[in-house]
Amino acid sequence: MTFQDIVAESQGALLTISLNRPEALNALTARLRQELLQALRGADRNPELRVVVIRGHGRAFSVGQDLKEMTEYYEAHGPRLGKLVQDEYIPIVQALRNLSKPTVAVLEGAAVGGGMALALAADFRVISTRAQMVPGFVNVGLAPDTGTAFLLGRSIGYARALSVCLTGQPIKAAQLVEWGLAASAHDSAESLNEELAQLTDKLSHGPTKAYAVIRRLFDQSAHLPLEAVLGLERDAQEELAQTQDHQSSIAAFLAKQTPEFHGQ
Repeated sequence: MTFQDIVAESQGALLTISLNRPEALNALTARLRQELLQALRGADRNPELRVVVIRGHGRAFSVGQDLKEMTEYYEAHGPRLGKLVQDEYIPIVQALRNLSKPTVAVLEGAAVGGGMALALAADFRVISTRAQMVPGFVNVGLAPDTGTAFLLGRSIGYARALSVCLTGQPIKAAQLVEWGLAASAHDSAESLNEELAQLTDKLSHGPTKAYAVIRRLFDQSAHLPLEAVLGLERDAQEELAQTQDHQSSIAAFLAKQTPEFHGQ
């Protein structure tokens, strides 16, 4: 499939999706959103792919909604921003959180507003020292959307998340590491790509179905009582015990061999 505002490149089990509007700092247009959603849905259906990386071409990951396009949208539809969020943003975050394989966001610059939401929705973030997340919604009189309140609050805690969203304060690279949103911040492309390669290699050889179920468990259990979570965990084990990866790994351990996972 040919895209205009993204580039989707597969290499073995890895799919890399690059947001490709560097002249506009990868601002999110309707076409980019549609193409990104198509690429994610295609990756979900492709059993050969076992890891998805999302990154931005140029100086930014994404500065969020293209404001020129938003003005045009308001002129055509009135200020019905909720409809735009429902139709074009929520499906992308749902696709990321329900994807049947793990995801990694690579931040070599700013992730602002809706761009920040995309980065938060990924399972991992690999970042440079130039990376920052900016909850810029409040700077244009809006509230966080596209899962930001849910994902940021659970990632860094209520007080920190509320503070940065009320003030629009950037979360810079050192804080992203300190607050657990990234493992480390790299000052060279070489070291960043080395971490990315090690992570994606590990994920691409892991139990893919278990990864998806683990993410689902954490999302579902955020505010449930213990008894409900115990039930979800029981059901997850019932589901995963029937996978080929689990069965073959038990056999490998009993034979004193290293298990090999095939994502099935």
